Amino acid sequence: MSQRIYRLQVTKDQLGFAAAHFITMRGKCERLHGHNYRVTVEVEGFLGEDKYVVDFGVLKKHATEIARTLDHRVLLAAENAKIAYSQDEQHITVCYEEKYYVFPLAEVILLPIENTTAELLASYFCAELSERLHHDGVNTLKMVGVWVSEGPGQQAFANIEWPQA
Repeated sequence: MSQRIYRLQVTKDQLGFAAAHFITMRGKCERLHGHNYRVTVEVEGFLGEDKYVVDFGVLKKHATEIARTLDHRVLLAAENAKIAYSQDEQHITVCYEEKYYVFPLAEVILLPIENTTAELLASYFCAELSERLHHDGVNTLKMVGVWVSEGPGQQAFANIEWPQA
């Protein structure tokens, strides 16, 4: 007999973040601009002994903490080979061909991704959430997924499949 799989979804006001970014694509660099991002978290899994997959409060707590680290920041792709970075004690300089920006370090977050697209932001958020849930000992999950919306009608989804515990 197969076990029933359940899907949970969390989307709350505190799961949003406002951030500036630019992406490199097709040999060009977009202008620096911002979004009011919205995040939706989905998990799939099996009921545990306590008859739920994972506590909604745990999902909200971790997702909110991750969103706060991105809120009111300039998002930079640390693994983008087309962008050069240098920094001193207080500033980071970002160069793409003839374009360059200087930002206060406290207002920037260097993400371990190749570009700050919605797809890769969803992937980053998903990996961070998965790591936190794993650290908490959550062992009922089959999948962790994250939607990142840049605005109404445009969003990207990334997920991580978990092996059965």
